Order: sequence, then C-alpha cells, then structure tokens
Amino acid sequence: MIARELISTVPILQPSDAGTRALRLMNEYHLTQLPMVVDNKYAALVEEDQIMDLEDPEALLQSIQFNGAARPAIMEQAHLFEALKLFYEFKLSALPVVTKENEYLGIITKDNLLAALAQYNGAREAGGILALEMDPRDYSLSEIARIAESNDVTLLSVNTITDAATGKFEVLLKTNRQELHSLVATYERFNYTIKYIFSEEQEEDLLKKNYDLLMNYISM
Repeated sequence: MIARELISTVPILQPSDAGTRALRLMNEYHLTQLPMVVDNKYAALVEEDQIMDLEDPEALLQSIQFNGAARPAIMEQAHLFEALKLFYEFKLSALPVVTKENEYLGIITKDNLLAALAQYNGAREAGGILALEMDPRDYSLSEIARIAESNDVTLLSVNTITDAATGKFEVLLKTNRQELHSLVATYERFNYTIKYIFSEEQEEDLLKKNYDLLMNYISM
C-alpha cells in the first residue's frame, strides 16, 4: 500500500488565512496540524501550538516564521511503512502527500494510517496472538513458519522488536487459530521461549471464572 492510496481530503490553509480559521478547521477535523498550500505547492505544516502562541489569534498565517523542519511530507509512491516512520518522528496527526514537483495531493490522517496498519497486521482477523523471545542470532522466520504449518496454523502476520534493555528479540505472531496449546507445546519442544499468549479462549475462561464467582457470591 502506497501513500497515494491513503489520502484524505481536508481543507488546506493559505498564508492569507487567519489563525482563528486554522484553529476552527483543526477542531472540526480533529487534527493538530493542517497543510499550508501556495499555488498548489506544499509550503508548510501549520501546528496548533504555533497559532496558540500568536499574540493576536486573528493574525495571518504568513506572520508565522516557518523553518525547514516545518515541512514534513511523503512522496506519493512511498510505502505505508515510510509514512509510519514520519508520523513517529514528527509526532504527526496529519502527513502531507506530494509529487516530485512538490505539488500537494492531500494528507494521510492518523486514523487512515491505523486502519491500513490493521489490515497489514491481521488485527481485523479472528485468531490468537503468540509472542516468542529469543536471541537475534536464533531468529529464523522459515523455522518459525514451518513449526506453525506443522500444527495446521497459518501466520497472518509476523512482527519483531528488540528489547533495548536485554537485546532480546520479541517475535509477535498473529495466527488464524484461537486454540494455541498444541502450537505452544511444539515451540517449547524446539526450545523457544514463550513470552505471552492472547486468545479469545483465555478471555472466555476468564469470563466463566468471574461468572462462577458471582453465582457463588449470590448463593451465599
């Protein structure tokens, strides 16, 4: 999925707009940034805090001094993960999408980004989640997938993160199965460390225990 496919259309700002108009639009669209566009060229990303700092909220946006760092943007053909990186680095609620000629095409909102990531990570699909912990040198996606397949489990997504404190790899597996006991047992047999498991089966067990406790309390 590329940036152009994630575009939302929201009103743009111009240098001749007053700060009050920018704040009204940000509030209306639940954003803390809006793009300023001049002659269809992306000029700057206006921040809510910049307007709040103005002595006169009716002052025009052209009175704000923008620097180079005020122009985060992503090329229209860039991948979704590049957008995610920019959202994180610049603490964005909106990311402008531009052409090679810096023509403004629209923005990616945080909501659109999260919706796209949910599709990539299988978050919308039913299934359990299993996290493995290991040394980076022991990581083998082919073996992890082979073990899952041997248990008739499909891996809908695989994500990794390094624990800065321990240097260990956490490998997060989203599966198509709720019942993971046999898969867990197989991974343990291959000397994998199970960090945690989440499944609807666990939630159902917890609800049943809570219900039983309530019934016992009522019958006392």
